[in-house]
Amino acid sequence: MAPEVSVCIPAYRAVEFIPATLRSVLASDHPDFEVVVIDNASPDGTARAVQSFTHDPRVRFVASTEHLGLADNWRRAMDHCHGSYIKLVCADDLIHPQSLSAQAAVLRAEPGVSLVASRRHVIDGNGYVLAKASGLHGLVGRHTVRDVARQSVRYGINPIGEPGSAMFRREDYEAVGGWDGTRVFNMDIDLFLRLLSRGDLVGLRDSLAAFRVWPQSVSGSHSDAQFQENVRFLREVRTEYGIVADDRLLEAAAAASWKAWELRRRAWAKMPRLWSRPLAV
Repeated sequence: MAPEVSVCIPAYRAVEFIPATLRSVLASDHPDFEVVVIDNASPDGTARAVQSFTHDPRVRFVASTEHLGLADNWRRAMDHCHGSYIKLVCADDLIHPQSLSAQAAVLRAEPGVSLVASRRHVIDGNGYVLAKASGLHGLVGRHTVRDVARQSVRYGINPIGEPGSAMFRREDYEAVGGWDGTRVFNMDIDLFLRLLSRGDLVGLRDSLAAFRVWPQSVSGSHSDAQFQENVRFLREVRTEYGIVADDRLLEAAAAASWKAWELRRRAWAKMPRLWSRPLAV
């Protein structure tokens, strides 16, 4: 019988962090979930690290011999999930023990909701908290797709957060075509907006995940190409959802969000840690 929830973890060169990620997922209080780990032909010890967890019957490991691009690997990971509800967790992030149960409860009770998201902590490479309960800018509670689009265009960001903060229905994911490989920087918010064409967002006030910022992470640095992709995406969102914002305002919002993120990263690298010990997993 298929589990209610699937947690899929696409992994590449993840030997340093994936044990903590798996411990955080397996500590979940939800009674019915599976964990699917897809190793994207990592040349390090990722496969050995994951195999040490496969004694747990909830863990399923798929080793790939062919290395794929990010979007294709995420799609491959999703293809191996059997649950009705899906959470994709990047191999260096963490989730709270109540994350699966809290988010699944909303989807179970609210058929008109297609996406549930929570706030999250930001942590460094050692697991120390850099920022508490961030994300969901103006989106706590129940909101429509246009609300989310408006926040994206107004602030030039993904206002929901990373995939580890969210949960959605597998049937909705399949209906909207899944992760779009033509996106890189905006791949998560692009999917979220398409999912929200099928139902509302519920934003949970509690912080139920942790997003890791470290120099080698995919989101650890920005490039001009990513900035231009973000501007193009925001223009598409503005047109699709009828958001009032001219090009100057839109580009200014994107630039401001870019600058703020870089300033935060630099400040986090220098600031005292908020907790005296790493976030528990």
